[in-house]
Amino acid sequence: MTQSQLYWLTILSAVVFPLVFSGWGPAIIDFWSLFSAVLLIFLMLALRLDPGFSQLIAGDAITLGWKKVAFGLASAVFLYALFYAGDLLMLKLMMGSSGQVASIYALKSGQSQWRIGIFLALIIGPGEELWWRGFLQRHWSSRLGGWPGLWLAAGLYTAVHLTSRNPVLVLAALVCGLVWGYQYLKFKSILANIISHVLFDLAVFLFLPF
Repeated sequence: MTQSQLYWLTILSAVVFPLVFSGWGPAIIDFWSLFSAVLLIFLMLALRLDPGFSQLIAGDAITLGWKKVAFGLASAVFLYALFYAGDLLMLKLMMGSSGQVASIYALKSGQSQWRIGIFLALIIGPGEELWWRGFLQRHWSSRLGGWPGLWLAAGLYTAVHLTSRNPVLVLAALVCGLVWGYQYLKFKSILANIISHVLFDLAVFLFLPF
């Protein structure tokens, strides 16, 4: 993939994902469907422009062992515990935080729990890790260095949530972007990241919501 293609895909991410989080979109398409569709389109572009991307994913899958599974699980538990403590702290220190958390959960209103779970487990959780860490962070780290690539990807991942006008969601994106970004930088396993992301999302949205 050329440098200009990477630039354009990064800019496209900075334009399209904020529209998704702003609530923009046809009324007949709900957030979960729109978010999933956008992620799939970006991943198809990534696979088309970077033939090595699919090989990297396949290689990680072939070597998937108990250590990667255990690490992904431990990472999800760590993040959930961190957010649980943060939720308790924000209730005391941040006025209006409970309303902001409630507005995030309002995205589930009128939706089947099974449907949301399928989106989170099969498209959104894996898709976000494949795009933000497996594609953008990997390519920018190869050009700028490991830490600069992490900061760039995590910063953009956080910034695209700004249009939600929800400080709690933006803060959550920052924390998750840094944790998953460091995890990928350190262990180079996108599947361990996917396990962590999927389990964390399912816990927060469905099984053990705050």
